[in-house]
Amino acid sequence: MATFLTVRRARQTDAHAVDSLLSEWFDWKPDSGRLNSIHRAISKRELLVAEVNSRVSGFIHYVMHEDIIDGGPNSFITAFYVSPEFRSKRVGTLLLDQAIADSLAMGAVGVETSTIFSSAKKLYERHHFKETIGDIGEVFLELDVPEYLRAKKRETH
Repeated sequence: MATFLTVRRARQTDAHAVDSLLSEWFDWKPDSGRLNSIHRAISKRELLVAEVNSRVSGFIHYVMHEDIIDGGPNSFITAFYVSPEFRSKRVGTLLLDQAIADSLAMGAVGVETSTIFSSAKKLYERHHFKETIGDIGEVFLELDVPEYLRAKKRETH
């Protein structure tokens, strides 16, 4: 049987499939759920999916933002996942290539991301991404929102 691989812009009908892939990737789900966020990303045209034989098998989410350091818009890849059974079959490569092409077509002067996974780092490096941590000492940090709000609440009492 021939394999049909397609990368396309996500449609609203893909939201549940993307949510399922996120659940496959992470062993947790936010209390608020993710479907509203997925629907917003689809509406903003920031989400691409890969289909293998009409089954959503991976996705990539990227956001455009103004970067005053680079002097123009930048694209930041926030989430990129391919189901394990479809890895090493060009699915990730095609998703990444399309996300880069879309970003550049929208005027991005740069495309950025971060990862903790060595396999993802290798994929990015094959697509000419360079590690910047060693050069400029940049560290990615994530705010623990519940802890922050609890601390702020204690400060006001």
